[in-house]
Amino acid sequence: MATQKCAICGAEINMFQQQQLADKTYVCRKICAKRAMKGFDFVGGTLPELQTHIKQVEDGTRLYEKLFLPIKKRKVPGQKLKKFANDNIVVSEDLGLIARLEVRYKIFIFGKSTLASVYRIADLYGYEHESDTQIGMGSPGSKTTAPKKVHYVHFFFWDTPGVSDFRVKVSTARGYDDIFKYFNKLFGIQKTLGNIGNTWKNQINAVKAAGSAVKAAVTKSDDLEEKAAEATQAIDRMQYGDRTEWIAKAEAALRDA
Repeated sequence: MATQKCAICGAEINMFQQQQLADKTYVCRKICAKRAMKGFDFVGGTLPELQTHIKQVEDGTRLYEKLFLPIKKRKVPGQKLKKFANDNIVVSEDLGLIARLEVRYKIFIFGKSTLASVYRIADLYGYEHESDTQIGMGSPGSKTTAPKKVHYVHFFFWDTPGVSDFRVKVSTARGYDDIFKYFNKLFGIQKTLGNIGNTWKNQINAVKAAGSAVKAAVTKSDDLEEKAAEATQAIDRMQYGDRTEWIAKAEAALRDA
């Protein structure tokens, strides 16, 4: 039986103990592969990508324990957490951060451990509804074998080392609606009377910035590059909302973490 060496810890592993990556390297299933969160693409991922994700999880777990747990235990007056997707997504508006959690229960031993990857709210640019149809397990013809629709929210983040997009399961389609409305309101891009002023203001600013960039290009102005950058940022704010506040909060929270 052919053996390989784990590219991370160096352990000798047989074919039942090894996980092959896209770049033909191998890692051990028992220890190193388990350092990644569920959903990491081992088949399509490379060793550097796995190592980056493992560091993302190690750093995220440390940040969750240091910054989020005190709020959860109500040791930080005035701060609270918002939870979604069966408590697997935890948002702290005060920190400007989002934690994706994975709880692992220990077999034969009472207890559990929690892995986390932490993202900046400011880097969140997509949260889309997805669904799969699954066939239940059970005797033929029973209700348990009837097709069942399973709902997910697919999150996407900008400029994030490690895993920058992932899916989390929600109980119903309404679970997605709650997340969609929450983040749209958070970013001021929801089309409601409460936020229509912010949306309209961002649209006007984007038009003005784009006009300035065009004028600078026509006149060959020295500040063309600056005007173009301002136009890009204004258009982003129109589409994704103004993230200035969330950038500042995350930087403050991570500065001493």
